[in-house]
Amino acid sequence: MSRATMTKEENRVIPRSKMARIYAEMMLTDQWLQMEPDARRLTDTTLVYEPILEKYGYDSEIYRRSVYKYLDDPERFARIFRETGEILDKRLEELNKMKGVQDEARKREEEREKFNPDFKVSEHFPFMFDEPYVHYYDSLSVEVDSATLEYRFR
Repeated sequence: MSRATMTKEENRVIPRSKMARIYAEMMLTDQWLQMEPDARRLTDTTLVYEPILEKYGYDSEIYRRSVYKYLDDPERFARIFRETGEILDKRLEELNKMKGVQDEARKREEEREKFNPDFKVSEHFPFMFDEPYVHYYDSLSVEVDSATLEYRFR
């Protein structure tokens, strides 16, 4: 590796917008760990955060360097956290919409049970009524297929 390449790599920092997305995922991961006592006891947060950083193409050294750089400019660091809050608010809004779809599906099931008490949709399609499935091993996301819900209940 040339000296110029090494210097460039040594000065590399995470851009503000990516830093905000990384913080949002870190905060969601922290929240999940707080809710899962078994996972919390077995987890070293540095091991939990490393896959998040790798997902965005960084490592813990670049992350630390970025944090130190942003700490030198408090206003810039504050903007990162404001953007992180906006990302989390948007995600919460998405989850609330998905919860609304699930709630509607449950109401439809209850209505159908009134007309045919022997057929329980939740017995035949239990995955539709589970809490939102979150992929903790890859990234934090929730999946609900509203088109499938609509099709199956018509």
